[in-house]
Amino acid sequence: MDAEDRPSASQDAITVSMATDLKNRLRVAVILSHPIPTFAPWHRELATFKNIDLRVFFCCDWGLNGYADPQFHTNVEWDVPLLGGYAHEFLAIARRPKRLRFREVDNPNVAEALDRFDPDVVQTFGYAHRTNWRAAQWAHKKRRPLLLFTDSNASEKRPLLRRAAKQVFVRKFYQRVDGALFISENNLAYHLRYGLPRERLFRGVMPTDRDRLLNAVADRVEVRQAVRDRLGIPANAFVVILCGKYVPHKMPVDLVAAAWAANRAGIPVWSLLVGEGPERAAIEEFCRKERVTNAVLTGFVNQTKVADYYVASDVIAQTSSVENYGLALSEGICFGLPVIVSDRVGCIGPNDVAQPRNAIVYPCGNRARLEKAIKDIYEDRDRFLRMSEASTQISMTQDVAAAAKSLATAAFELQRLGVR
Repeated sequence: MDAEDRPSASQDAITVSMATDLKNRLRVAVILSHPIPTFAPWHRELATFKNIDLRVFFCCDWGLNGYADPQFHTNVEWDVPLLGGYAHEFLAIARRPKRLRFREVDNPNVAEALDRFDPDVVQTFGYAHRTNWRAAQWAHKKRRPLLLFTDSNASEKRPLLRRAAKQVFVRKFYQRVDGALFISENNLAYHLRYGLPRERLFRGVMPTDRDRLLNAVADRVEVRQAVRDRLGIPANAFVVILCGKYVPHKMPVDLVAAAWAANRAGIPVWSLLVGEGPERAAIEEFCRKERVTNAVLTGFVNQTKVADYYVASDVIAQTSSVENYGLALSEGICFGLPVIVSDRVGCIGPNDVAQPRNAIVYPCGNRARLEKAIKDIYEDRDRFLRMSEASTQISMTQDVAAAAKSLATAAFELQRLGVR
């Protein structure tokens, strides 16, 4: 851990205070576009803190009763609880959104809701929705600290004109931000780029419900074999999983192509693509044209079943050309999967999910280097075991308990610092 990322003495003192002093209960308002499976366990955990009075304000009810996901190309209805265990409120919305875009996520009464709750700290997720700007305006007017959580990263490549326009837009929002959680080195650099002082940036965590994932698989050996039997994957195959939407920027064909090349070179590698999306046809066409026999496309897999596919795999890959963070990697490392990741993914760094000890980083789009990474891990068993153990260790720092503690600590510290 770098010296600048170690908790300060004041942060340590705040953590102790949170556990022992029940007199100063901090009221924290969280503004969130809709119920999200990744965040619900985080908020449930935070609600157990005796020094935190939490209320989550949802802008709309997407995800509760199923919705048509345009990227998954299927109807999505999550099979894990999204609301229980923490105080929440649904804000009246100007009109039901068709897409979660800036002008469509607009709740004109958010200021009235915040007035009723009267929070000490307001936390928003990014700046891409109009309601977040309304909440930031309320916090500025009431002189309540605004805490930002976003997965944006400084390494993202954008066209020049779009980058210039975003600079103006984002800088204007950051004028209202008093502090932020950073979840990766790239995310830290992003906040610094837009002018937040280092002392107002707090180490955060992209929450992973580690316990739920691990407890979902009673017998790993049995489940591993059952999944492989059902998918037609040999028991001795070296399986590289890619978990996410089949969309162009995730470049799933790169993994299929690299695994096929390694297979033809004598390595018993299979690619396992867990997800769905508009690139399915392109992937299938590539497989037909190249006569690929070692790739499986599962289709959409819901939350309670995804752990089975991690257990059936040996390595997790993220091949994206644009990936702010890489949440699937946080899930995969819970099962000790070594990581192969393109250099465009946000969670790469010495204190992040993809570290030198558990990950191989390759140049995005370079299928030969991706193939070599697969071969290197397969052919060096000792290295594979070291990387697997490192992934398991890193996963223990990425669960919902760590995420809740980091948010609570940041909120207390930001209240002490006050507004900028």
